[in-house]
Amino acid sequence: MSARHEGFRIPEELLLPWPARETISVEHAAQMLECGGNLVRKLIEEGKIQGYKMRDRQGSPWRVRYSSVLAYIEEIHDLHGLEKRF
Repeated sequence: MSARHEGFRIPEELLLPWPARETISVEHAAQMLECGGNLVRKLIEEGKIQGYKMRDRQGSPWRVRYSSVLAYIEEIHDLHGLEKRF
């Protein structure tokens, strides 16, 4: 999908598959998961958390679905018998 239409740039929040208020940055997801941004992007690529690249070009930011990060944390804690964090 092109981000431009008749010379106008489509606002990034309209490109998301979910409402913008349900997304967080890769950096925020990394803080929640206590890891680095590269691992967050890897988890997105593996389908373990949901993310969306805002534009199809290098350096374009990702937005991560907040609820998918919470679900992933819960899954990991359940798997290892840990207390819930959230």
